[in-house]
Amino acid sequence: MYIVAIAWIYVVLMMSITEQSVIAGIMTFVFYGLAPLALFLWIFGTPARRRSAHRKALLAQAEASVGESVDQMVDQHDAADAGRNEDHLLNGGGQFGAAVQTGDQVGDGDVDHAGRRDAQQVGHRP
Repeated sequence: MYIVAIAWIYVVLMMSITEQSVIAGIMTFVFYGLAPLALFLWIFGTPARRRSAHRKALLAQAEASVGESVDQMVDQHDAADAGRNEDHLLNGGGQFGAAVQTGDQVGDGDVDHAGRRDAQQVGHRP
């Protein structure tokens, strides 16, 4: 889209340079170049402006929803029952399995190395 705008400005500039007077050149450049080009860029830029506005609205909505949930958690008055929170964390608040369990590691005895004569033969056997 911008290459069309650059080409159009170049053509109109060359046309305005060849006018007989300075006033005619300026009028040609403004009314034959800048005004139609501004309209062209505004019309063809509308979808991008709509996408940008929609994206900003979604981000604002997401930030507002996160802020509300944090505010709700902070506003809870449970200082008298802190043990309940500890039990919740220990007994199901965040149950995630460990990525690696004890005994899952690879040791020296788990890898078999083949010597030169013991290496697997690749190819067709008779």
